[in-house]
Amino acid sequence: MVRIVLLSLALVACTPIPPAASGPPLATLIPTLDTTSPEALCAAVEALWDRAGSDGPVWPSIIGYLEPLAALAIDCPGQAPSADRLYTARYNQGQSLAAAGDISAAVSQFEAARALNPARPEAPAALSALGVMTPEPLARCSDADAAAFQASLPSYEPSGASGFARVEGRFLTLNDQPFAVRGINYSPAHYVGPLFGADLPRQDTTTELELIRQAGFNTIRLALTSDAFFQCPGNGAVPISAAFGRLDAFIQQAAGRGLRLILTLTTSSGRAAGSPYREPELFVAQAAFLAKRYRDEATILAWDLRSGGDRDYRSGAGFSREEVLLWLARMAEQVRSQDGNHPVTASWEQDAEATLPYVDFVSFQHYDNAISLRQRIAALRSLTDKPVLLTAIGYSTTQMGELQQGQLLLDAIQAAEYDGLAGWLVWTAFDTSPDATCADPPCPVINSPEQHFGLWRADYQPKAALGLVRIALYEPGEALP
Repeated sequence: MVRIVLLSLALVACTPIPPAASGPPLATLIPTLDTTSPEALCAAVEALWDRAGSDGPVWPSIIGYLEPLAALAIDCPGQAPSADRLYTARYNQGQSLAAAGDISAAVSQFEAARALNPARPEAPAALSALGVMTPEPLARCSDADAAAFQASLPSYEPSGASGFARVEGRFLTLNDQPFAVRGINYSPAHYVGPLFGADLPRQDTTTELELIRQAGFNTIRLALTSDAFFQCPGNGAVPISAAFGRLDAFIQQAAGRGLRLILTLTTSSGRAAGSPYREPELFVAQAAFLAKRYRDEATILAWDLRSGGDRDYRSGAGFSREEVLLWLARMAEQVRSQDGNHPVTASWEQDAEATLPYVDFVSFQHYDNAISLRQRIAALRSLTDKPVLLTAIGYSTTQMGELQQGQLLLDAIQAAEYDGLAGWLVWTAFDTSPDATCADPPCPVINSPEQHFGLWRADYQPKAALGLVRIALYEPGEALP
C-alpha cells in the first residue's frame, strides 16, 4: 500500500520522510554494541528510530547501524527492509545537512540514497532542487518502430457484460438497479510486481478469480503499472502488445464470473512513483489510451486515476498539493474525453476531500479501527452528496491473529454499510507466497507486514477472517455457497 515542489535551498530540509512504522522503542541503547550481531544492530536501530523525526542528530547513528544490515540483506523482524530504512535515514540526514547549509555533505547523502533505490523520487528531487542533477531524457525508439508497435496491437472486443455503472445520488447503479460494491483488492499470490509485466500463468489468475467469486465478492480493484503496458516513453503511449493481451484475457475472465473491475491507472510502483508530475503529458496520454481501448467494456466499473495520491504531497517527496491536484484534473479531463461510459475516481488515503472537484464519486483508504472510520465517513458526508467508496480496508496477520483481523474487518464493513457508503473493498485477497516470482527486483521481504494482509494464505487456504467477512457478503437468510 510518495510525492515534490522543487524546493529552494532553504526548504530542501523542511519535510522529512516519515520513518516506517516500528515496534515499541527500547528504553536505552545497548551499552556495548556488537556490530557483528544483527540482533544487537536491530535493537540499536529500534531504540532510536521513533525519536529520529524530532531528534535529527540520531540519523548518522541509525545509518551506521543499518549499513551492515543492508549490506547483508538482513531485515529486522517485523520491520521494513533494511535497505528501505537506510534510504529513509540517508534522505532525512541529507535534509538536515542542507538545512544547516552543508550542501556538499547533503548531496553525498542524497546520492547515497539514490544509489540504494534509483526508482524512488525523493532523492533525485532533492538533488534537482540543489541544482546538481537534471532528469535523464526518456528512452525513445524510432518512429518506425513506435508505429509498428502500435499496429501490432489487436483491437479489443468487449466481453458482452451488460450495464455500465452510473452515479445516482449517493449511490452507484447497474442496469438502473442499486449496486453496492462488495469487493477486494487483488494481486496474485505467486507473482510480485506488475501483474501484466511478465507471462504470468493464466491458471493462477483463473484459480484466484474463482476463489474470489465463490466467496461472494462482486468487484475487484486492480492496479495497472504503466511500465508493464507501455514502452519507448519518449515516443508517448506506445503499447506492449503481449501485456495488453494478458489484460484483455483477465477482463474476459472476470466478466465470465460476473465480477466488476475498478482499474487503477497509476500507482506508486515503477515509473509512476513520482513521474506523473515530472512527465504529466506521458502519463495523461497513457491513461487516455487505456480509457479509449476499454470504453465499451461494461465489466469495468470505474477508473481509479491514482492510488494514494495524497501521499505525493504529504510524505516529503516535495510535490505540492496544488501540483498533484492540477495533474489529477488533467487526468480526469482526458480520460473523460476518451470514455463517456465509465465514472472516474481517485483513491486518496487521508485527504479524499481534495479530489471532490475532479471525481464522479469519492474514494478513500482506511487501515484504522471502525470508530475512526465512522468519523472519516461523517466528515466526508458533510462535504459532498457524491457517492463515497471505501477502496481499501485491511489488517496484516503479522501484527495480529487471524480472528482479530476478521473481527476488525467485519466491524469496519458493518460501519461502512450502516453509514450508507457506496461500498467497500478489502485489502487484500492473497498473502504473497515465499516462492513468488518477482517482476521488479529487488523483491519485497515476504515476511514483512505488507505481504500478509490477505484473506487467503499464499497456499489458497482461507484465513479465519474470510469466514467473518462473508457474513457481510450475503443477505440474512441467503445461503452461502
